[in-house]
Amino acid sequence: MSVHLQRSPSDTSEPVAKRPRMLAKACETCKQKKSRCDSGRPQCDTCRRKGVACIYKEKGQPGLRPGYGKAIETRLAVLESNVDSMTQCMREVLEHVRGGSLAAATPAMVNGNPVSCPEVRLDQVGASIVSPAHSDTTVNDSQSLVVSSVGDVPFVERIAQPELEPDQYRASTTGAIEQLQVTPPIPDLRIADDTLPPVEILQELVEIFFDLVYPWAPLFFKPTFITTMFSPDKRVLLHGIVVTSFRFWQKPRPPPTIRDAYIQTSREQILLRTINVCTVTSTQALTLLALDALGNGQGPRTWNVMSMLVCAARHLCLSHQASPSAVAETDKPLVRNEDPDDDDPTDLSSIEAEERRRLYWVIYSIDRLSSVSHGQSGGTDTKSIRLPYPVHDDDWAHGPVVAPEWFQPIAALGQGQQIAPQHHKHRLNLWHQYIDLLALVDRSNQLLLRPVNFSIPAHCQEWQSNFRRLDTTLTTWFDQLPPEAREPPSRFDPMWVMVHATFHLINIRMYTVAAFPSNTSPYLPPSASARARCRQAVRDAASLASSLQERDLAQLGPMFAFVVWVAARSLIILWTTGYEKTYGSTTPSDLDPLLGCLRILERQWPCAGRYADLIQLILDTKNNPGGPTGLEVFNDTRRTAYGLQVRLGTLAGERLPEFDFFGHADFGSR
Repeated sequence: MSVHLQRSPSDTSEPVAKRPRMLAKACETCKQKKSRCDSGRPQCDTCRRKGVACIYKEKGQPGLRPGYGKAIETRLAVLESNVDSMTQCMREVLEHVRGGSLAAATPAMVNGNPVSCPEVRLDQVGASIVSPAHSDTTVNDSQSLVVSSVGDVPFVERIAQPELEPDQYRASTTGAIEQLQVTPPIPDLRIADDTLPPVEILQELVEIFFDLVYPWAPLFFKPTFITTMFSPDKRVLLHGIVVTSFRFWQKPRPPPTIRDAYIQTSREQILLRTINVCTVTSTQALTLLALDALGNGQGPRTWNVMSMLVCAARHLCLSHQASPSAVAETDKPLVRNEDPDDDDPTDLSSIEAEERRRLYWVIYSIDRLSSVSHGQSGGTDTKSIRLPYPVHDDDWAHGPVVAPEWFQPIAALGQGQQIAPQHHKHRLNLWHQYIDLLALVDRSNQLLLRPVNFSIPAHCQEWQSNFRRLDTTLTTWFDQLPPEAREPPSRFDPMWVMVHATFHLINIRMYTVAAFPSNTSPYLPPSASARARCRQAVRDAASLASSLQERDLAQLGPMFAFVVWVAARSLIILWTTGYEKTYGSTTPSDLDPLLGCLRILERQWPCAGRYADLIQLILDTKNNPGGPTGLEVFNDTRRTAYGLQVRLGTLAGERLPEFDFFGHADFGSR
């Protein structure tokens, strides 16, 4: 065999045997005609009948040829570079046009549809701006621009420009810009996002946020936020500002349809930009979206957003912070979902660390009241919180003078005990009291949601014992508040209002259930004393609502609207069951301020309007022969307002045509 492997010198000139080539099964003529080829050699039947040459080409290798992907990447990079340069040039021209003659307001597109508007022509870049009356003149220059305006904002379009090489385009455009002869330098447009309003409107919306939303949802450190809000990684927060702040807009421009389009677009952008990432910034934007959803009412959208928000807080471990002076924890999980380095407080500045804490406490407050409003347990666990209270606003930039006060679970505030002494070592911060009260909200909600067998005396007695213990804890907590927290402040303070409103909310819910239990049982009869205390709590809530001016209500969010709704519903239950005297008037005296408060709040928060409409349905049908429409359903203390509204919509028929009972949200449990 070795003999056959050897080559003689004369064999070196012979070509090495090649691998036989694979030919295509169809000839080129059949491919072009898209006809069936019988692969005959040397000619197929079709080519033989037509008398044409039958050519079989070599079969190519499967897949893309080598280097094809790299070539595509290179071409795309060149195209992107060209687009960026053109965008930058157009942006600079647009900024000068805005600064020279037009005020910014709204874009020229609404939901992707162009809006008809007057046009201002710039036949030569650097020439004077011609009035809209001359907008129908003929375009003489291929480099001309059209400035379209919706309301007060310009929208620049390129028209009829011949294709140029990137370098030629950049040179021609740069030369045209230099002809503007403007004294100040060309400013950079700080944001280039068609889904956001113009910069001037965004700046006003940010101020509105810090004036009207920040007092009850203090998420951001204002100096830092103002400085960095136009950076690319903070753009999702601007969408959150649009969603929460545009509802307070008072100017005629942009019109409501444009504002609604911006709000809807920002809602979608937040969901798109937070579904695949989980950072502190994305969670802050999701928190603003949750506030917006809660303001529109409970329902599937609100539940889904809250689920995403709670899961994000859990993934980022916002409820835990390592204490530098605390002893190492003895109980540690064997598996952790986060990087242990994330717990190191030295990696964050004092402002960033406080933003994380505030983010969690805002999520905690939204989750507590959202869970109450739709009659389910909260998504955050109070007992697992290892976090300091938020510091005072004045101490945020430089850090607190004394050591931060750490949150204590509400179990530490039991019967006969004093409030944690650390509260008295710090400057009064009503947010601390509000957080403590939210823990009591959670305990009361768990008590009302706990199943009870009304036929077993021991179960009923246990529930009554837990009720009295919680009632005593709540009363003790309120009595031990410092005088500054109990008495009304000299200046309006939204957090003071929320502390007292939430205190009334707990009392009204507990006493209403005790006074009007949904299940009759000899072991848990209706309580006359609970009715009296429920009426007093409703009276206190009505007094609080009537003391607020219209400008004050603008600084209170949807959580306050829910408290007013709960008070109004309990008052109607007392009235329609004969335990409330009207003394000659047609309705209870405290109902008017509660209903008026909801009507004012509905201007910004649609959920308040739906609460008011439910109450108005009972008032409008109170003289019916069979009594108010759906009164039995309305007075059933087991029902959440979402289920209540669905049932009342079925019973009322055409009385509530404006309600979308299955598309809108749940209004909360009583």
